[in-house]
Amino acid sequence: MVSFVLTVIGFLLLVISLAGVALGVYMAADSRTRGRGKLFALLWVPAVAASSGVLMHDVVTFTVGLLCFLIAGTVFALQGDTPNELPAGEKADLARGTARDRLLDSEKTTKENEARGQGRVAS
Repeated sequence: MVSFVLTVIGFLLLVISLAGVALGVYMAADSRTRGRGKLFALLWVPAVAASSGVLMHDVVTFTVGLLCFLIAGTVFALQGDTPNELPAGEKADLARGTARDRLLDSEKTTKENEARGQGRVAS
């Protein structure tokens, strides 16, 4: 009877953790939540291992999967909500990086020459 209960619990945990992986993959498909979706899907992979350990009645697989799941959950929780990617509709200027208001050195030279009244710009 105990073996049957552990098998049912392992199966339910496996279904829940596979649903977590599927949700993470779905989140990763959207460009706005791509980074968090990848991390969320990776978070649930050790849970699949832990639940398969319960399903197979293997203590070592369950322990290693649970430990990895706890570490991955801590990383996911401590990552923070600050996005390190640009929003989906915003294009990146590779020459400027994140400093959009500053002029490049070549633009400063051109602006200074135009301000001085020189007709030509040194090339």
